[in-house]
Amino acid sequence: MEPVTLTAAAIGTLVLMKASEKAGEKLGDEVVRRGVKLLSLLKIKLPCTATAIELSQQQPLDYSKAVLELETFTHKEPDIAKAVEELDAVVKADPKLAEAVQALVNALKSQPPTIQTFGKIAEEIKEIKALFQGTFFGGIHIT
Repeated sequence: MEPVTLTAAAIGTLVLMKASEKAGEKLGDEVVRRGVKLLSLLKIKLPCTATAIELSQQQPLDYSKAVLELETFTHKEPDIAKAVEELDAVVKADPKLAEAVQALVNALKSQPPTIQTFGKIAEEIKEIKALFQGTFFGGIHIT
């Protein structure tokens, strides 16, 4: 997968992770573990981007800018590139999660930055609703 697609999916996954926390749902442990690892690295190396992603449920995030910043940093920082690749691999291992992330990424790409309230977008996308309403997250049964 090309790097821009990887970084877009990584940001989409982090936004989905935050949306799932707000909704009181839980994604698979491995997705959360890899997402937390990437977010921790971003807090150190790209603190503004990390904060914007964390606050994406309350305020608009310039998605294109976040993708560009992460893409640029993956070329400079091998640890960030590795964390992005690891998160992508875990997401791809769960077809429902991969579909939900892709739907979120597509929605975020189609929205102008000034109106992107990611929490609301994540709540409205049917693939994500189905993921949250389903009984399995990353192979873990949720009741």
